Amino acid sequence: MGNKEWSDRLLLRFDPLFKHRWTIYKTVLNNLLSESSIWIDCGCGNNEMVETFRKSSKFALGLDIVDNTACRNFLKADIKNLPLKASSVNLITLRFVVEHFDNKFDYFDEIGRVLQYNGVVLILTTNLYSPIIFLPKILLPKRLKEQIISLIFKVQEEDIFPAYHNYNTLKKFEGINGFKVKEVLFLSDLNYTRKIIFLLLFIWHMITKIKGLKYFRSNLLIVLEKSFK
Repeated sequence: MGNKEWSDRLLLRFDPLFKHRWTIYKTVLNNLLSESSIWIDCGCGNNEMVETFRKSSKFALGLDIVDNTACRNFLKADIKNLPLKASSVNLITLRFVVEHFDNKFDYFDEIGRVLQYNGVVLILTTNLYSPIIFLPKILLPKRLKEQIISLIFKVQEEDIFPAYHNYNTLKKFEGINGFKVKEVLFLSDLNYTRKIIFLLLFIWHMITKIKGLKYFRSNLLIVLEKSFK
């Protein structure tokens, strides 16, 4: 029996209403898009989201610092210096990007510059209050952490960017100047890569179903709205 089939059977038995973080993210994204949407997906990776949902918007473009000439609707660019006019965009998405924001630049100033008044930022990221995120951050040296991530999730070490977790709590998002939090969801990451990893994450997910413990799930989905002109 494959990892996915085994994992799905476990979910069906113990939490049949569970929805994976990507399912929830795509649902929220689709609800935010409209025929008038000017949408930029920052840190787009392989540009999968733009390719999947671009027809639901007026205009969609993926941006990343890693060149990806094989993708359509893609531009190589840095969030620190977005090649866009002021107030030209009404939706920006950041999937597992903000955890890599360092303290050397105010990224949300640049995001706010290009975003229209009442424009929206959709963010999916790690939750620093989750022990799954917090404990490795404080206990493991950077090199060892990258090796473990590479081993567990089967990614190359050179594809792992440094994580600073400067914006990875609800309180931090609530404190961003010029933005207000419209929606927040605490999500569990259940990974199919290895059965033992899935089982450990699933056990923690079930623990966080206890009243008051959802705030310690591993992922945050945040919708911010620009609140200044």
